[in-house]
Amino acid sequence: MSESNIVLKEPRGFAGLIANIMNPLNKDPRFKQAFKNTKRIILINATNLHYAALLTIDKGSLKVEGIRNEPKSNLKKKATGWNGYVAMDTQIFLGLATKHLSLIKLGVKILRSEVKMSGIFKLLALLKLLKILTG
Repeated sequence: MSESNIVLKEPRGFAGLIANIMNPLNKDPRFKQAFKNTKRIILINATNLHYAALLTIDKGSLKVEGIRNEPKSNLKKKATGWNGYVAMDTQIFLGLATKHLSLIKLGVKILRSEVKMSGIFKLLALLKLLKILTG
């Protein structure tokens, strides 16, 4: 299945929520400066919903696209080309994005397998994004 078949034209569900949260970063000069030489594709899967968000950071610009997370083959690295993958419940993500969830509590959730990650060093860009967003 090619990427064009699984990526939605407009972000829906969880991906729409992430797009609304992240799109203001495109106007933030701190974001443009911090990510001017960065190229990352991060897939955030909401395990309790029907859509995942594909964040594409490309040299100071951010694009959020939606992907159905069923069938599971839509989330494979070959299908979307992600560098970093994180799967969590929406409540955990929103708690992290709004600073209600500390990194220590996130670590506990990782140990309990409530949060799954792949490409952890590439995911540091996501933490940097959230820091700029809430800072």
